[in-house]
Amino acid sequence: MFATPEKVTVTRSKRKIVVVGAGITGASIAWHLASHEFDVTLVEQKMPASGATGSAFGWLTGAVSDEAADALLRRAALTDWHRLEEKIPELRINWSGSLKYGAVSETCVEGESLLQQADIASLEPALVNPPSHARYAAKDGAIEATDATRLLVEKACEKGAVLQTQTTVTGLCMTEGRVTGVLTSQGELDADCVVLACGTGISALTAQTGTPVPVLSSPAILLRFTAPRCVVKTIISGDDIEVRHARNGDLVAAEDYPASGNVTETALAAQTAVRSRIRGAESSSLIHNATGERPVPQDGYPVLGFTDESKSLYVASMHPAVTCAATIGRLVCEELSDAEHDEIPQNYRPSRFTTTP
Repeated sequence: MFATPEKVTVTRSKRKIVVVGAGITGASIAWHLASHEFDVTLVEQKMPASGATGSAFGWLTGAVSDEAADALLRRAALTDWHRLEEKIPELRINWSGSLKYGAVSETCVEGESLLQQADIASLEPALVNPPSHARYAAKDGAIEATDATRLLVEKACEKGAVLQTQTTVTGLCMTEGRVTGVLTSQGELDADCVVLACGTGISALTAQTGTPVPVLSSPAILLRFTAPRCVVKTIISGDDIEVRHARNGDLVAAEDYPASGNVTETALAAQTAVRSRIRGAESSSLIHNATGERPVPQDGYPVLGFTDESKSLYVASMHPAVTCAATIGRLVCEELSDAEHDEIPQNYRPSRFTTTP
């Protein structure tokens, strides 16, 4: 008699992915990858949401013109955030809708409707001297970007991801033209693929491979004001104010960074605008202000894809990151699982920066 051979079970090891940057983009990517059983390490030089995410306004909008650089991502964004909220109810997105007026066209884009003054006053009764018309996007929402980022990181870690904070990525490990990991202030981390979601830090790291991806800095200011009660129903974005309520009741306002660099002056002007334009907010006072360095790819188009033929280095950068984060997480995960994603257009690919016209 012949002995029956023992059945041998071959266990395929998980692909090791290092995600650099724990802002909302990196957190979403890490959660999606961990949910699909990748071996994920998320590396952050400070703490999650300590960069641009920490000063993000948190507006989720899919209303965008066909010509917009990020139209593909924005059109999918709200669906992906709803999907993510179903899986993580603690995100508690406020689907309040948004109201835009001022120096904007009266022509609505997909997802918007044009409201006249009477309807605006009904929708936002606290708005002093409502404009004659405004664009209303009923499906828009707002998210607390810092809380959402920390929650996504926490949920990713529950699925097996490892978070390394206070760790600076100083370089990429290369072997015969392939990225094999990252060099950090805490030592070397091996990886089958490295995903760069570190905003303005992407440029220096990709330059080490000879295929630099230029990501610029666009500073913006986030302000928080006291509010005696809920006075704003939607997200209001006009030529004078851009405000919404935070989950804790504070009024949150966004402002462009002043050319003069005088943030205090800008904050005081915003406070005056809030007090004069919002009925019931006359006593609002500034609680906090923060300036964030928003990453914006040099040509304005999102950057999404591998930088090398070996598919060992992936870059994910775009503005607005908060709006696009859920979609980016899904797309990156799908692409790392299936090798290529036809949904992502060529003008989003990093290769555009090295291709000779």
